[in-house]
Amino acid sequence: MLKWIVQGYGTMMHEIDEQLGDQVPDLVIGPVGAGSFMQAVVSHYKAPGRNSRVLAVEADTAASLYKSLTKGELVTVETTPTIMAGLNCGIISGIAWPLLQAGVDASLTISDYEAHQAVELLKSLGVSAGACGAASLGALRRLATSDKAALCLNDSSVIVLLWTESAKEYNIPKNVSVDDAQSLTQNLVQIGSAIPGTGYVAGPGETEIARYITAWLQHRDIETRWLEPTRGRPSVIGMVRGTGQGKSLMLNGHIDTVTTASYDGDPLSGQIKNGRLYGRGSADMKGGIAAILIALAQAKEHPLHGDLIFTGVADEEDLSLGTEQLLEAGWRADGAIICEPTQEDLVIANKGFVWFEVVIHGLAAHGSRFDLGIDAISRAGYFLVELDKYSQNLIAGPKISTLGPGSVHASIIKGGEEPASYPASCTIKLERRIVAGESVDQVKSEIENVLQAAARGCPGLSYDLKVTFSRPPFEIAKDDQFVSLVADQIKVESGKEAEFAALSAWCDAALLADKGIPVVIYGPKGEGLHAKEEWVDIQSIDNVASTLIGISRVFCGHIEE
Repeated sequence: MLKWIVQGYGTMMHEIDEQLGDQVPDLVIGPVGAGSFMQAVVSHYKAPGRNSRVLAVEADTAASLYKSLTKGELVTVETTPTIMAGLNCGIISGIAWPLLQAGVDASLTISDYEAHQAVELLKSLGVSAGACGAASLGALRRLATSDKAALCLNDSSVIVLLWTESAKEYNIPKNVSVDDAQSLTQNLVQIGSAIPGTGYVAGPGETEIARYITAWLQHRDIETRWLEPTRGRPSVIGMVRGTGQGKSLMLNGHIDTVTTASYDGDPLSGQIKNGRLYGRGSADMKGGIAAILIALAQAKEHPLHGDLIFTGVADEEDLSLGTEQLLEAGWRADGAIICEPTQEDLVIANKGFVWFEVVIHGLAAHGSRFDLGIDAISRAGYFLVELDKYSQNLIAGPKISTLGPGSVHASIIKGGEEPASYPASCTIKLERRIVAGESVDQVKSEIENVLQAAARGCPGLSYDLKVTFSRPPFEIAKDDQFVSLVADQIKVESGKEAEFAALSAWCDAALLADKGIPVVIYGPKGEGLHAKEEWVDIQSIDNVASTLIGISRVFCGHIEE
């Protein structure tokens, strides 16, 4: 069957010969999927007596031939969706591989955006082509001057572009060729990645932004991994491998955001005004992600002795599934930086938290039967009054940590079924922020005391209390060797001593520290986290990217050029 397919494709080559007459192609460019089409191309143009050069083109995100030629053996690659759907193949045919390995003169990959641009150019010339078909033109347009010289091309060269696909509908892709932090942050902000699990408006999750980041990395031939134990909640890992003679550094950041429902205006605008880039997630933390990616691309161009690892994780804004799954999969490093927005301060501690669910019990009855019903919502009020007293005492109490005091607040309250009934229960969800020295059991006991105080004011008050989730606080010593190295590089880049700080919010640092990884938190300036308007300082993203590059060169060890 494959033999017949190859022979069928060969008909195109003979028709091209007839159309060219005495002209001989200097270069033939063709798209690669599973390999049968390019097998026909190589078989024809590398036949005895022919000397045309052959350039194979693939999607960046499905570069099975390119990877196989680079490694010198047939390999399977993990692919992600591409508008060049016919080229989305993870492995070359075993029959085609030996012929392609011997007969292809050059292999090149292009992005979806480059394929889209080629489609539009052909359309303007009156040619109907799909993204797979236009890939050949996209490859030609991407050739650098040095590439053209290596292929012996000049102004009089005869070039044949091959395609078999007519125009098809697709979603217009974003440009992954951008190399500046501003444009990259803007692209990231314009991709919605709000978590689906919280808020009244369910977010789309991280799939689309993970695909964009993967495509951006693969466009630069940076090794990538797709991690998705929880369906629809992917994390992306990118790695620039070193020589093996240096320490490894992990640059961690979350690719999810909180809901866009509470945002004023367009949360995905990416609008730039007065040096600030606006939109949900601009500060928290797509600016930091952009800075990390710029540092990774720099390491690809200027290799290090140690591995530089990017971990773009899902779900940090909810349960931190992404970093947990990353660690469960065995990813480790000798040091780590989380690029949350820290105003360019060096954060060495952050608070943890405990989530509680309190259920106040009542007794359902018709709204007219005061003699039978017990109002759970009213009784919950006694608890809320005592909770407020507890909150004020925490804030005013003695500071047991550099993180300041712990705190508590009621997050969600639900109760009742309809106006004409006594509510049988009222559920209150609480968050208690904890600092070093506080434990889950300790703060649960404190909430129990609050409930008992409420019961003294409301005899017969019945309730249930349970812990639903918790995360520990994080702290690393100011004189830790890794902290000192990062602080030194901040001074080198900024010209000022590093400002040490503590973060009141949670981030994934404690999870990394629990695995013995020295970790700090350092990222750009910005405001409006989780608020109605959010922005990140553009110049600050560049500052952070430059500092990350400096840290990686010192910590991982750079190769003298």
